[in-house]
Amino acid sequence: MWRTSLQTGINQIRANGRMVWIYYLTSLVLAIPLMLPLWNSLRQFLGTSEMGALLAGRLDWDFVFEFLHAHPGLLSSLGWLIATVFVLHFFWSLFLSGGVFAVFAEGRGYSALTFWSGAAKYFGRFVRLAAWTVLPALAVLLVLFLPGLVKRVLFGRDPYENISYWTGWVVVGLGYIGLLWLKLVFDYARIYVVKSDEGNMRAALREGLRLVLRNFGRTFLLALLFFAAGVLLWLIYNPLANSLAAPNGLVVLLLFAVQQASLFGRKLLRLTLYACETQLDEAIRQAGRQASQTVNELGWEGAWA
Repeated sequence: MWRTSLQTGINQIRANGRMVWIYYLTSLVLAIPLMLPLWNSLRQFLGTSEMGALLAGRLDWDFVFEFLHAHPGLLSSLGWLIATVFVLHFFWSLFLSGGVFAVFAEGRGYSALTFWSGAAKYFGRFVRLAAWTVLPALAVLLVLFLPGLVKRVLFGRDPYENISYWTGWVVVGLGYIGLLWLKLVFDYARIYVVKSDEGNMRAALREGLRLVLRNFGRTFLLALLFFAAGVLLWLIYNPLANSLAAPNGLVVLLLFAVQQASLFGRKLLRLTLYACETQLDEAIRQAGRQASQTVNELGWEGAWA
């Protein structure tokens, strides 16, 4: 079932490439207010003649600390700016996701009317749903405390170093699993809102929890594939970006192109996952309807057989 959903979702994203560009370009626009003050401060600190050498290659932490020491107020102002951009990006992504799920649920290909009307229609509901998702997020945080509690009970306050080491890795693993599970619940709850036009976000969250728990293997494996693809993308990008180390305008331009290609790839993976999840949701519900119909058709005859 998940293989068919994966193939159908990939085919669907091929027919809706405009939405990937909308996600990518808006993310690029939101990053500009963050980069401009940093760019101006770097120009004042170094001078324009050395900017190419600065931008190309690996990050020099000695330079970073020296630069922040010379601009003591920049870190606090950038902190507020980063927080503002993060919040704006989060809510804008929620807004766009309404249009994305509306297009995928309709299954007729990209339509500007369907996309933007869906984005506007479901934005308020998705914001409320995100607020309700804080509850399962708190449950995930509580689970992360369990390994430390078990270590304390079994091995006391001063356990062996290898016990602490492996406990730390267990916490990291549970953290990643918890984040993926939380994202699955939120995604399938949004799909339910779009397909059923549900207005009660508590009911939508319960439906997302129910679907993920009853079909954890299928839903988690699908999400895990895209998580692994994202890690692979990072493993390709990181050494490639580090290799572009030369104070040359062409190299700097090439590095910018590689960075933007990586950003575009992440947006492509996200929307492809949305398409596959929408298809998997439909396949699961169709299988449930068929099973229910079979039981109803058997009736008393099936009960006495």
